[in-house]
Amino acid sequence: MSESRPLVVGLSSAALYPHVMTEDAPAVAADLGFGVIELYLQTVGEYHPLFLAELQQRTYDLGLTVHALHIDTRHYHFWSDYRRRRDEAAALFAEAVHMAASLDALCIDWHGLTQAEVKAGVTIEAFLDTAAALGECAAADGVVLSLENVSWCWMRGPAEVMRLRQAGTPVGFTFDPFQAAEAQADPLAIVAAMGDGLTNVHVSDYAPGHRHLPVSEGDLDWHALLSALRATGYGGPLMLEAPQTSGESFVRQRHYLEGIRA
Repeated sequence: MSESRPLVVGLSSAALYPHVMTEDAPAVAADLGFGVIELYLQTVGEYHPLFLAELQQRTYDLGLTVHALHIDTRHYHFWSDYRRRRDEAAALFAEAVHMAASLDALCIDWHGLTQAEVKAGVTIEAFLDTAAALGECAAADGVVLSLENVSWCWMRGPAEVMRLRQAGTPVGFTFDPFQAAEAQADPLAIVAAMGDGLTNVHVSDYAPGHRHLPVSEGDLDWHALLSALRATGYGGPLMLEAPQTSGESFVRQRHYLEGIRA
């Protein structure tokens, strides 16, 4: 059997928060040798057209590919009892789609329905309807809405992923092995459930009592994880997400992941 090619490793601006502003993240990534990035919109002000223009110019000048735009679930009140909040959430999402399309990003990363919203009475059916509408909105501009498995959200394991797929919801999926471990879900089963719907992968390590460790510094089996990802046909990127202040850590994590080929 021929040796597998390494998966592309990128850097999420979330890994630089709060020390680096979103608009400065592309330069940091480029300086560290990354060619692919994910941009996490930290505030509503970062949806402004002038901010978008700045991101476009900086990523273009640096020759970077923006793979994903990550939106903050806390800015979106899709199921509020207050109509204006629902309307503003829909309008903000439309702006996110425009930004993603303008940056040539493949997908918008969204955590979806939170456990707190479920406890507050939001039904799974309401979430599926909203996800379908948002997925269609994104697809109309050539962008994939990518739902991430998150420990504190409804979609935290393979069963929830399969429910979305069986419902025919027009979304892709972002796999996060740290979040799977924190939710005590089987990460390999989540990858298998996401299958050819995978559009993005976040990477950080996990150990009991520790959150978002650098890759290889926790308990996750990265050889098994990358083998499972390859089995779905996923070719990358793997987005580094563990918060760090040392550029050397990001480079070391990239080299470690690039060294896992089989």
